[in-house]
Amino acid sequence: MTPDPRFTTLLRADAALCLACGLPGLVAPGWLAGFLLPSQSQLFGFPMGTVMLELGILLTVYAGLLLAVSHRAALQRPVAAVSAIADAGWVIGTLALLIAFGGSFSLWGGVALLVVALDTGLMGLWKLRSLRTASPPLATA
Repeated sequence: MTPDPRFTTLLRADAALCLACGLPGLVAPGWLAGFLLPSQSQLFGFPMGTVMLELGILLTVYAGLLLAVSHRAALQRPVAAVSAIADAGWVIGTLALLIAFGGSFSLWGGVALLVVALDTGLMGLWKLRSLRTASPPLATA
């Protein structure tokens, strides 16, 4: 079975978005912490730079997973479905953070979070639409 070009594109685009969001945490975690949360030095006892580094690692690993799955036809649809749910969770979590702790974020940090949430939400909707409209996979014996 060959990979579906629609899901290949979706998963690779999502991988690129995750990598773009994860790189600042990998390359400059202290700067990112100051940009997003200038008055917050720690989160649950961990320095904010460490939290941003771990988030960067997580997003980069997730991007690698999505890129690897984009080549595997049998895994494309299930991973697209699960990642669409994860996208919804990211959007809901971002909005909850901004509502509950909006005063902790810098103005531009809040804007950046909203832009990422918008991109993530659109990516999730694109996945759901593709899952709904794509032809069923061919059964192999």
